Amino acid sequence: MREDTKDYQQTEHEGSQLAGENLMNRRKLLGGVGAMGAAAAGAWLLGSLGGKLPAASASEGYAECCKMVTIAQLRALTSPEIDRIYFVKDRDQEGSYYYDSSDTSSVDNTGIIIVSTSGARFRRIFEGPAHVKWFGAKGDGTTDDTAAVQLAINSYPHIYFSPSSYRITDYVFLQDNSRIEGTRASKIFMTSNPDGVNLISAKDKVNVTIDNLWIEGVYGVGNPYPVRGVMEGQGVTLAVYGCRNVIITNCYFTYNGLGSGNIYVSKCKDVVVTNNYLEKSMNGICFDNWYGEDNTPGGTHVENVTVANNVLSDMGGRAIACDLDENAARNSNIAIVGNTVRGAAYAAIAVNARGVSVVGNMIDGKRDGGITTVGGQQSLPTYYGFLSNFDCEHIHIADNVFKDIFMNGVNILNGSNVSIVNNSFSFAINYLNQNNNQVLELNEPNNRMIALEWNTNAYIAPYTIKIEGNTIVNDRNPTGEQPVAELIYLKDTSNSAAIAADSFFHVTNNQLRAKKISTAIQFIKSLYQDMGTGKMYITGNTIYSPVKSGTAISAMRLDELHVEGNKINGIAIAIETGMGGLTNFSGNVIRNYNSAYFFYVANLTNEIDQLIVQDTIIGNPAQGSFVFTGTVNNPYIVTSSNGAGMKFIGVDANQIKGTYYPENLVVEGSDSPPTAGRWAVGDRVKIKNVTAGGYSGYICTTLGTPGTWKQYGAILA
Repeated sequence: MREDTKDYQQTEHEGSQLAGENLMNRRKLLGGVGAMGAAAAGAWLLGSLGGKLPAASASEGYAECCKMVTIAQLRALTSPEIDRIYFVKDRDQEGSYYYDSSDTSSVDNTGIIIVSTSGARFRRIFEGPAHVKWFGAKGDGTTDDTAAVQLAINSYPHIYFSPSSYRITDYVFLQDNSRIEGTRASKIFMTSNPDGVNLISAKDKVNVTIDNLWIEGVYGVGNPYPVRGVMEGQGVTLAVYGCRNVIITNCYFTYNGLGSGNIYVSKCKDVVVTNNYLEKSMNGICFDNWYGEDNTPGGTHVENVTVANNVLSDMGGRAIACDLDENAARNSNIAIVGNTVRGAAYAAIAVNARGVSVVGNMIDGKRDGGITTVGGQQSLPTYYGFLSNFDCEHIHIADNVFKDIFMNGVNILNGSNVSIVNNSFSFAINYLNQNNNQVLELNEPNNRMIALEWNTNAYIAPYTIKIEGNTIVNDRNPTGEQPVAELIYLKDTSNSAAIAADSFFHVTNNQLRAKKISTAIQFIKSLYQDMGTGKMYITGNTIYSPVKSGTAISAMRLDELHVEGNKINGIAIAIETGMGGLTNFSGNVIRNYNSAYFFYVANLTNEIDQLIVQDTIIGNPAQGSFVFTGTVNNPYIVTSSNGAGMKFIGVDANQIKGTYYPENLVVEGSDSPPTAGRWAVGDRVKIKNVTAGGYSGYICTTLGTPGTWKQYGAILA
């Protein structure tokens, strides 16, 4: 930029836009001043040069080429001069104009084109954005600036809002290629909104940008349940529908109405929402397909959306949502990355779509710092960290923190191809009741941290579900009551065995800890499915509770069930299973338990195709209980099973065999054979204190209770 134009542009604040080669040709006509003379003359007229002409060889030309006027005077001008620059001196509308003799049709917009009574058109000389105040906006927080703001947007694609408070009272609509920007001190707001006006809207447009503005609505107005296709009347602060190529960035939003969100986007394509701060509203950033028209730049659904690095605080409903549509499969390619959500009453993130990535977000369910008028419910913590309640595909939830959640960290209904990886989850243990300012403990039962339920007959088959590397903590322990919670819960309610057979479930390397639980990892199938369909792998998990409550792992009715390499400590029942195909329990370490295994079958031999049990059991079960138990008191020996490789450390042999157990068990560390339980031929007890001339152990030679036992493995004296 030339040095001699800096003062001029600094005075205008709002920058300039060159008027092209025609303008430069007109400047050349100011022969005595030169190409830069008009700008310097304007700065002198405004006073930035101290009211004195600069000492230059052509200084005598400045006064000749420039004239200071008001907008009213310029409009009243009857004989414009081609070779003169007119400098408008009206407050907040200052700037240089030239007479464009070739223009006979442009409309007066106050800001960049002024039309005189004689029909002459005067064009502002500027580069960069046009200033909204040029068009008559006052920004004093009192004047109704609606008409001036709309005029500015209609007149020029790039509008700048200087740090001021712009009060509007009606809809403001953006145009194709609109870019409105300012600073965080540039406030666009309403003081009342009885008709639920959407403050700023873009309808069926392309290339829309909203940057660095403060947009404030009115809380509690508008229609929360509008008729499909009706976008108006919801009272949202920013409504964008039927658009393509939309950027919403660096803005501050607060106090939206009862409609869909501070930022509401419907049937739009290629949308980026980033680095915004939203607070104290019913809903935050919301996407849907509610808009009635399909023949728009945005198409028929929400597609290609990035919501990144936003902060949302104290939301009465949902913070980030793409969920308000019964045909969620039309929405696609949704990325929600690096956002911080503090205290959303209903859901922090709610999405129904194909291709969803939720990565690196921080979800804090506590709402202690919120306001009681938003969300109600005495500021209970966030109900859902992530919610998806329609048929969705390819959902990836990774590296998020879900902290102080009330009900569910992740809840997905009818989702397929889901991965939940490397997240951290914790239940809230108390909350601040803002009605009486008391801290109350939470004792809600039956909450689930990760819950997936599907009906493959009606929706898309789940195919693959992967839950890996997550940390789940439940420290709820109110006085006198220890509430029950399920940490990972999978439920198949379909009636199609063929579709279910294509499903694979992986629950791997998770760390689960709870003061009291119902089930740490549970898989349930409907009773009317075939006995064994689908494959499930539960491997490498660590499950701990200090009070011996609930069940660590419960799964059945699968073609293959592999429970391998898990560490289970302090759970009442370590592994619970029932009818199925191949059932493989290998490499698990179970300690501090009541019963290690519980079988929900009438006859294990007939209802499980093949049972392999090769785990390590440390310590005795509870008094009066056994390592192996089940629904029937009569003990069964499963001759088709394989207990070879099982290790019993510090276990009383008489407490091993209750109901159902595999054959070929090996008990280590006992100096005498069992005296109770039904034992099978080939079962062995290894003697703990062997001596020279003695034996290695005892082996069962006759089936019975306890059967016939003989010494084996003579040791030379």
